[in-house]
Amino acid sequence: MNPVQIDLLSDLVCPWCYIGRRRLEKALAQIPEVETQIRWQPFELFPQIPVSGVERHAHMARVFGSVGRRPGSTSF
Repeated sequence: MNPVQIDLLSDLVCPWCYIGRRRLEKALAQIPEVETQIRWQPFELFPQIPVSGVERHAHMARVFGSVGRRPGSTSF
């Protein structure tokens, strides 16, 4: 039988991508009889960020509208 091909788009710095990858690994571990082949595809959450980087607080304020609207807490 041919392996099930899974294309996985992921950004290395994305926490949700990391969580999704771990959940996929757990799900696949529950069906060891199914052979899979994962093909990693690059994805950039913010491709417009320059290689030199940006100031984190300012970037998060732009993404969420203000520091206070950031999910989870107001500290970065």
